[in-house]
Amino acid sequence: MVKKNSAIIVGAGISGSCTAHHLRNAGWDITLIDEMKENFIQIFSNPAICVYPKIMLNDPSFNRLTDLSTKYVWKLLKSIHLKGNQAKKVGAIHLYDALEGAERYAKIIKNTIYSNQDVTLLSQDEISERYGIVNHVGFFFNNGGWIQPKALCNKLITDKGIKTIYETKIVSLNKEKDLWTVITEDRKKLTAYNIIFCTGSGIKNFKYFSRLNIEEYRGQVDWIDNDDLEYSEILSNDGYVIPHVGKKMIFGSSYDKNNNNTKKDNADTSHNLQKLAVLLPELKKNQCSPETNSWVGQRAASYDRKPYVGKVLQFGDKPILSSKYSSDNLSWHEGLYVNACYGSRGFSFAPLVSLSLANLITGNLNNDDKFILNYLNPERKFFKRIGIKKKGIDFDS
Repeated sequence: MVKKNSAIIVGAGISGSCTAHHLRNAGWDITLIDEMKENFIQIFSNPAICVYPKIMLNDPSFNRLTDLSTKYVWKLLKSIHLKGNQAKKVGAIHLYDALEGAERYAKIIKNTIYSNQDVTLLSQDEISERYGIVNHVGFFFNNGGWIQPKALCNKLITDKGIKTIYETKIVSLNKEKDLWTVITEDRKKLTAYNIIFCTGSGIKNFKYFSRLNIEEYRGQVDWIDNDDLEYSEILSNDGYVIPHVGKKMIFGSSYDKNNNNTKKDNADTSHNLQKLAVLLPELKKNQCSPETNSWVGQRAASYDRKPYVGKVLQFGDKPILSSKYSSDNLSWHEGLYVNACYGSRGFSFAPLVSLSLANLITGNLNNDDKFILNYLNPERKFFKRIGIKKKGIDFDS
């Protein structure tokens, strides 16, 4: 018999692993599926992922999400006892031209939720003396750091109540009465009252998500052997550098829309090395290994670069454009959820956002959850087009 508090989660990357972890903590039985081999999920070969806040002057909701999320990341890592060499809160500095940066910092302190305790302005002299970069100031974020993707995802799903199935691709998805049924490529049939798609590539294949615009970006990150630097904080501007992940210096990254090449591109490596030279101008060539290694991956993103998280609407055969809708007559697919399309921000956002989704599924929403789910609602583009305000959607129903 299929239990009411059970779910199939498709995708064992960061959003899938976090969702599985949070639902399991709520006592649910979880089946986690991925089409890749165990430990061969694409992001796992990237040695480290950046976690750092980013501020948008004209989007207070984004700033609130970023603030809540980056603080929660470190709380989660502490709760699961991830080893210190697998994730480190080292701080992150974003560099700006001196004049632009000073003006922007004043606006941030005046017009956003951030105070000078959240983000510190580092002067031209401090940046020049410490990093050898001239005519720039830096915004220092204390909640910045890095995580080893494979270590975190594997740690999140160690509970015996999470059943993992790898090398399994779903080829069909249908609802039979109250149960969602999936058929796999090897003809296995799995059923559950709830199914959560946590992979951008996965949702493209099913009609239920056809209105969600998805874009794919090829990204390449490079690294060299180096452990001579005196500092460990992340530097970013055009690209980024994580100076110390063990003995690796990781830098990049490149983004190329709709490029499906999964092999290392020497031109991208060259561009990433140029970015490294700008961020660390005093780095001596003899300090670095001549060997450069690379990670290449596809990152799915939404049309507005914010993830899709929550339920999706059902319209049946109704022509959407010829009907008028209000928040009262919207019909949602029950038990079907999406948690995907984070782009490069998955390890910053997914830990907390996945908790909000789990709270939606289990019926334990708080005010922060409601804010997050409204902001990231998968149907937000549809709402905007027909004039329904997102705040009118009742997530308690």
